[in-house]
Amino acid sequence: MPNKPQWKTLKKRLTEILEVIKRNNPVTQERVMRCLLFVRKSWKSIAIILPAFLLLYYIVGSWATQNIDKSLVINPEKPTKGLAVVHSAAGLITREVDDHMWTPNLPFIFPGYVLDNMPQYQLGIIDSLKSVIKVLAANYDSEKLNKAAEFLNYPGNIWLLSKTENLSLAPSSGAQYRKARKALLRFNDGLILPTGKNEDILLNVLHSVIKGLENVAADIEQHVREHSSEWLDGRADNVFYYAQGRLYGYYVMLSALGVDFQTEILAAGQYENWTSLSRTLENGFLLEPFIVRNGKPESTTAPNHLLALGYYTAKAGFELDKIINVITRRDQSNAY
Repeated sequence: MPNKPQWKTLKKRLTEILEVIKRNNPVTQERVMRCLLFVRKSWKSIAIILPAFLLLYYIVGSWATQNIDKSLVINPEKPTKGLAVVHSAAGLITREVDDHMWTPNLPFIFPGYVLDNMPQYQLGIIDSLKSVIKVLAANYDSEKLNKAAEFLNYPGNIWLLSKTENLSLAPSSGAQYRKARKALLRFNDGLILPTGKNEDILLNVLHSVIKGLENVAADIEQHVREHSSEWLDGRADNVFYYAQGRLYGYYVMLSALGVDFQTEILAAGQYENWTSLSRTLENGFLLEPFIVRNGKPESTTAPNHLLALGYYTAKAGFELDKIINVITRRDQSNAY
């Protein structure tokens, strides 16, 4: 949403355009005056019809747009070339940006502008992909992965106008994420050159995931500590659905990593722990409270859904830490 100086700038530019039209086109000026006269005569009817139309437009439109997709991964698809994790990341971008509509950057002319939970969920997904692709880019000799990581780092709330540079034209978030998807697919189509052993690459990615889970848990803990005493916490659902988006993105990425590094995971005897980790992430992002509450932790009547999600996040981090330790010890023993 533009701030006050940006609104003034936008109003000034529209006024300048209108003045140019008036000077160069008298017919247009006459039509504008007719419209203003009509509004003046019919303002009572407009005052009733317009709010009713807008209410219906936003309610029905946002209901049709809302789609928090938590589809479970049954059998991760192994591409004929390249990595399954890269293929899955490209697929998630396609799903969220094109199939479901990217909602965090919608302006007020779209009914999805009033959505609150879906935008946070989508931002969480992109942030999880960004962290994984960034680590992969550092472990493979590929400019394409670096480009994909750069595009995924683009802010998710840009539509057509930059919010930091005086409303100048800027690439939309969706357009940048589509470029990231193309770069990912081009990476899979080319020659993949790892810069280290598979075990080291796997561990590097897992370390980035566990760091992300720790950040999610810390954000939840901080929000509960600072706002659970409030009678009505209007931001609890934002924290909740953003965290679920992060968990879902990691869930998809880890499912694909299990295909790419199946040999290393089985050799370390971590198949059961890997499956348990996947179920824990599922339990977290599948939570669906009708209203997200951030009640006091000691309350006997008010639930705290953030704490429930934080539990599954912390549990997933604990299980992932066990997997990392076993693979690390095995890798070190093989080095001697």
